Amino acid sequence: MTGPSTPELTFWPGSMGSRGFIAVLDAARAGGFPATALSPLTLHELLVSGHDWQWIRAEADARGVRPAHLDGVASWAPIRYADDLPAPLKQRFDFTPTEALDLAEAAGMDSVLACGAFAAGTVPLDELVASYAAFCRMAEDRGLRVELEFVPFWGIRDLATAWEIVRRADRPNGTLMVDTWHLLRASDEPRTALDLLSDIPKDKVTGLQLADALLSPQSDTLFGEGRFRRFPGDGELDMDTVIRLLLDKGGLRSVGVEVFGEAIDGLSTEDAGIRAAKTVQTALARATR
Repeated sequence: MTGPSTPELTFWPGSMGSRGFIAVLDAARAGGFPATALSPLTLHELLVSGHDWQWIRAEADARGVRPAHLDGVASWAPIRYADDLPAPLKQRFDFTPTEALDLAEAAGMDSVLACGAFAAGTVPLDELVASYAAFCRMAEDRGLRVELEFVPFWGIRDLATAWEIVRRADRPNGTLMVDTWHLLRASDEPRTALDLLSDIPKDKVTGLQLADALLSPQSDTLFGEGRFRRFPGDGELDMDTVIRLLLDKGGLRSVGVEVFGEAIDGLSTEDAGIRAAKTVQTALARATR
């Protein structure tokens, strides 16, 4: 694992994850990423199709890519997901806390990305704090960090709520994942969120996902807007401020691009990895010059 001052470049598949395990590894290798994220569903489907952990590790090792992050666990919360969540997302989140952590541990991962896929207002904050703390304790026994991500169109809608959960849970392995699209494009008050971000202790913001966007509406719904993410530098978001702030803090463990929709779906597997690497490296260089 890299140190806090040198965040590891991580390939987050985004919607390219639907191409499967080998495609994700090939994209990460093409971009020179040392680490990648994988969903519980991807790993589960490999195992039930007859592959074993030795094969999974061998395929990753052959490409010089380390599975480092389990991308998306919602079952830590008292309500796993909202009734109206699209079926593919329900399938992706349909793993118990133990099942998800077992997958991450067996894959030799560093962290689990936790989110709240329940409907906003359906779970009291006190229950979320208690459930998150319990999940962190389970993960700690396996040597895993739990990075909580707020998603504005789901149950944990803003940075303030996510930080309150992490702060009150007060677990050493409980931290935050910040997504620039969520923070700057989907937040009701991005300036307030940025001010709060600067006040959060450095060791509590360990992950950064980069995605750009146009500021003008591209969809009738906020969820739909997520399909119009762009690679860093291809939109209008002030990502430099976020990157600079978090790098100056010195607590980031990983940073990568996460793009959904046409921007990545129209690229070949290799080109997706190369494009992700080039834009994350350019974004980091621009923010620090």
